[in-house]
Amino acid sequence: MNRTFTNVALAFGLALSATVASAAMDTTTLASGKSVYGAAASASQAAKVVDVGAASTLNIDCGETVTFRNGDKSFSWKFDVIGHRAVDLQAIAPAGFSSKPLKVYVARNDSERN
Repeated sequence: MNRTFTNVALAFGLALSATVASAAMDTTTLASGKSVYGAAASASQAAKVVDVGAASTLNIDCGETVTFRNGDKSFSWKFDVIGHRAVDLQAIAPAGFSSKPLKVYVARNDSERN
């Protein structure tokens, strides 16, 4: 086999492996740097307020903004979830917000097409 071809193939294989590995490591971020789950929002936009200590699941529609409270801590999130999959609160919450598991199930909203 041609030595140059072998070196190019090896370099391509290593580059491809690195790309696949980095993509596999963070599947929660789009190429734009935004989250696949939505974005932080202002509390004034929230349609719901959820006490994390009293809930283990939450059902919402895509596009809804929710404020999560845990004692004196709170944060708000607008759910714009790709594929309308369930979101683990710990994937979007600020560090140290809560260690209690809470799943947010995001359904398609009425204005979305098939």
